[in-house]
Amino acid sequence: KKKEKKTIDTIRKIERVEEFSSCSICNYLWSCFIFFSGLTFIEKHGWAVDNKDQISPVGFEIIFPSMIKYAEKMNLNLPLDPDIVNLAIRNRDLAIERALQSDFKGNVANLEYMAEGLGELCHQWKEIMVHQRENGSLFDSPATTAAALIYNQHDEKCFEYLNSILKLHKNWVPTIYPTKIHSLLCLVDTLQSLGVDRHFKTEIKNVLDEIYRLWQEKNEEIFSNVAHCAVAFRLLRMSNYEVSADELVEFVDEVHFFSTSGRFTSHVEILELHKASQLAIYGKDDILDKINNWTGSFMEEKLLTNDYIDRMSKNEVELALRKFYATYDRVENRRYIEAYKVNSSKILKAAYRSPNINSIDLLRFSKQDFNLCQAQHQRELQQLKRWFEDCKLDQVGLPQQNLYTSFFLTAALLFEPEFSDARIACVKSTMLLTVVDDFFDGFVCKDELLNIFELVERWGSNYSTMHYHSDRVKIFFSALYKTIEELAAIATIKQGQCIKDHLINLWLDLLRSMLVEVEWWRNQTTPSIKEYLSVACESIGVRCVTLITQCFLGPKLSKDILQSSEMSALCNGTSMVARFLNDIGSSKREEAESSPKDIVSILINQSQGTISKEEARKQVMEMLENKRRELLGMVLIQRKGSQLPQECKDIFWKTSKLSHFAYSDGDEFRFPEELLKNHINEVLFIPLKP
Repeated sequence: KKKEKKTIDTIRKIERVEEFSSCSICNYLWSCFIFFSGLTFIEKHGWAVDNKDQISPVGFEIIFPSMIKYAEKMNLNLPLDPDIVNLAIRNRDLAIERALQSDFKGNVANLEYMAEGLGELCHQWKEIMVHQRENGSLFDSPATTAAALIYNQHDEKCFEYLNSILKLHKNWVPTIYPTKIHSLLCLVDTLQSLGVDRHFKTEIKNVLDEIYRLWQEKNEEIFSNVAHCAVAFRLLRMSNYEVSADELVEFVDEVHFFSTSGRFTSHVEILELHKASQLAIYGKDDILDKINNWTGSFMEEKLLTNDYIDRMSKNEVELALRKFYATYDRVENRRYIEAYKVNSSKILKAAYRSPNINSIDLLRFSKQDFNLCQAQHQRELQQLKRWFEDCKLDQVGLPQQNLYTSFFLTAALLFEPEFSDARIACVKSTMLLTVVDDFFDGFVCKDELLNIFELVERWGSNYSTMHYHSDRVKIFFSALYKTIEELAAIATIKQGQCIKDHLINLWLDLLRSMLVEVEWWRNQTTPSIKEYLSVACESIGVRCVTLITQCFLGPKLSKDILQSSEMSALCNGTSMVARFLNDIGSSKREEAESSPKDIVSILINQSQGTISKEEARKQVMEMLENKRRELLGMVLIQRKGSQLPQECKDIFWKTSKLSHFAYSDGDEFRFPEELLKNHINEVLFIPLKP
């Protein structure tokens, strides 16, 4: 952090040398004699001009030497080392020569963005003017536009653009203008990254409605800027607006990108393109896939060479390279809060900082909000620990560590205080699912399995006359009975109708599918892929846990909604994702147990040995990616006639992310790695310092 701060400070010094030079020239030109402090600054920090280890604004090597030459013509003596001045001018000439040679057109196309540094060297201002925007500017840069007006004096639009800025800002000129779209996009993105966007739902909705209107109109301020276009696409798509990836088609080819739009961008824009490219919602999306491939390779190369200093941190690059469906939302909120820089600024040709975004008040508010949510989570965890002990789940082989893992995964994705009942219902259901899953995976006595099913099937009977095949069956069923009755009572109040039968039927469907699986493996029967998925996607438990959680989110769900084709499709998609992840991630462990019972093994078996295990895994990975995209599309796209509230759709996507955490690299749920334990501490136990 100290090294990064030193680098940023030096960037500012280099930039301020440039600023003070231009101001000194202006003051001298206007016969003002109050520029001595600027000259003192230049003298003190002029060494930074030639320091190769420092980062300078885009075009500094061309613009700054041109200022020096202009000062010389005015007989203004800037206090700079003559050797540094001569070297800077030589470097400028070489930079211009290289740019002209690398441009197959033989003109100044690679130099327009810093054209104010060319001055009289540029004899093709009319060709540069093809880049003029509707607002009259060149690249939204007052400096470049002013230079265009000086050397192309008959352009009325340049004059109107500059005059409008002076009317608005009176006695100063911003480094870039306009900045409205930039500020709005950054503000929404920042609020979401800090995890406090729920407090500003109405305001964010109004902003995104406006951005969407401008997107549909192909507003120049959005589409002329790579970052604006990428961020707008990402925010709009993830907020359920219908936006097409076709608008990103010009960024598909890496070579074309760097010869056009990419000439005027920093690595930050490429990072934003990469994040946008992950939001494919169709099985085949050539545009987003191609962007994802080249931007991913570009960022990976930056990591390998430690070349990620261009306004990015190593953590930002690493996070962007991780698939967004494999991130812990609350962990990333905390990381963003801890890395939040109050005085951070964006730099291309010049620094820009919005006080509304890089605000100390917003940082304090975010920390307080995080700690308040964490305190709520700790109270819930204590409640769950008492439930765990009362149910004696440790006596059926369930470690209490599983409770911490389950609660963390739930709270990391569904953290808002208003979802307290939903979190508790989800964790309790997951714990019970884990117990019964271990029963079935462990091939307990078939009579025990049937005993559990019959007990649930005869719910509400006189259990004093019922037979429990073993103590652990009695412990498990007692815990299940007590929990379902409690959850049903709470859900009945929330839903305004009795849903106990609905909860019981979910468990019956789950147990029934598990019994079918046990019969397959006991009889060494290999089902077809279709048969396997129809059963295994139920036995994974996603439908049971998710539909129970749905009842505690707030919206009232009628019987028609619960039984709708949309709800069924979302359940199926989420279950497929979880099943594929589970089978891929845990296939090695189950192979070691000499009981292969996953889709990878079935594919190999049905091929009669014609495909290897790696080939089978690759096929399943492709199936997983297609199903994940399809699920994201179902969650994000507003279907005509849909009655399912958005928060109920969102829980399916969040559940698919939870599955990724639990199963992508094995069985993290039962065997958490050290990194996951650290995340648990960060989200649940260690508060942020004020």
